[in-house]
Amino acid sequence: MKNSKDIMHVRERYNKKGELSFILYCSGKDAFTKKYKLHAKTYKVPNNLKGKKEIEKFRINCQLEFKEEVDKKSKGILANEGKKIYFYDYAEKWVEDILRYNNDAYNHYSHCKLHLKIFKEKFGLYTLDEMTLPVIQNFCDWLCERTYKKEIIIVKKDIRQAMKEKKVSFKQTWQECGISNATLCTALKVGSRISKDTAKKLCNYLNINFNSYFEMQSEEMPYSRCANKSLKTMLHSILARAVQERLIPINYATKEYTKSVTGTKGKKEIYDTIEDIREFVAKVNEEKDIRKKVAFLIGLNLGLRGAEIAGLEWKDIDFENEIISINKNTMYVNGFGIITKTTKNNSSTRIIRLPSNLVSLLKDYKVWWDEEKTKHGDLWENTDRLFVQNCGKDMCNATISNWLKKFEIENNLKHVTLHGLRHTNITMQITNGVDIKTVSARVGHSDTQTTLNIYSHYTKESDKKASDLIDKIICG
Repeated sequence: MKNSKDIMHVRERYNKKGELSFILYCSGKDAFTKKYKLHAKTYKVPNNLKGKKEIEKFRINCQLEFKEEVDKKSKGILANEGKKIYFYDYAEKWVEDILRYNNDAYNHYSHCKLHLKIFKEKFGLYTLDEMTLPVIQNFCDWLCERTYKKEIIIVKKDIRQAMKEKKVSFKQTWQECGISNATLCTALKVGSRISKDTAKKLCNYLNINFNSYFEMQSEEMPYSRCANKSLKTMLHSILARAVQERLIPINYATKEYTKSVTGTKGKKEIYDTIEDIREFVAKVNEEKDIRKKVAFLIGLNLGLRGAEIAGLEWKDIDFENEIISINKNTMYVNGFGIITKTTKNNSSTRIIRLPSNLVSLLKDYKVWWDEEKTKHGDLWENTDRLFVQNCGKDMCNATISNWLKKFEIENNLKHVTLHGLRHTNITMQITNGVDIKTVSARVGHSDTQTTLNIYSHYTKESDKKASDLIDKIICG
């Protein structure tokens, strides 16, 4: 074994409690590539060591131990030989490293922190060595079979009598209740299902007893394929890191060893007819709050993600050339609040042309925005954001999503999410013959294959239209 001088660098670090740790850095070969890379490891000094000599001896022993560990890694020998490393402890460290290696990955970090609760429940007592094929396949099978309880409300008594007693019409009821007329039609049918929120609104408005008119039941619902796949992907990534660090020989979470996870596939609700789109636009144009009008039409006209809309600034808009730059995301992340970061990927940073109708609306909005800034004076935050709170502070995409949800209820429109407006925009382009490369570039997909995979149904329709067109030209 070589001596402690082979350690490249030692750095001391004190935490908030004043406890000392040594961060060791050592260069070693990669067993596969044979290239040198820098390894790092932190050793916390035990609290019972007080004197300088004791701490110095501890540091030297750590250096010798770490050097031996790096040498083993260089030779392809498993680094955890003879040691117990628990999977959950390793997974926790992997999650904390997310922000260490990518300062913008707040959303990913937040989701992975939530996933850790499931990993603790399923793998809390397993070491890395015990993450074998049967264990991981059992976990994947459990993912496919797991369910959650969803509360459903069954209408058990006709509410028409209550409407008569209150002397309100059908139209009055749905308008003053804050629900759509379609929802009220459903609520009038005994045996139908409605949401808990709808039932509460009807009870408050008609002054009726919940238990007399509605029955609450719970239904077992399978998790979505997206939610299940997210957990398996995280497990795969954690074990891949463990293989890379020579802690385990094989990653059994790869597709070569385990089956793909299943689950329900969420339906993308969009405005899928010209009539629906025009009705939506007509209602938006009647909206008195110009902030909402601009936000909704940006979503429909440009197909931006909600976080991209919330991150827009006036300097991103070139009115003279009628173009807009998409270069950041603003969102609320649990544990961090409202944060702004770079776009989802390199392709998401893009410059696209603005439709003439949107340019005109944005100019009107800029006049209103400047007036609001002047009106609030010193109370207005120093910001250039298009969409802000009343005091000028940053606004997150969730607020704009809530605006849209309430707007659709008030105007008796089909419920389409803010991201659904993005899907509507992409579908409009594809079904009207815009080439897939242009569509992909405008909406910021990483490549055209992403667009093709997500919107295969609509690309097939466009393909059929092209085929019919050629047939018509040739055959007359």
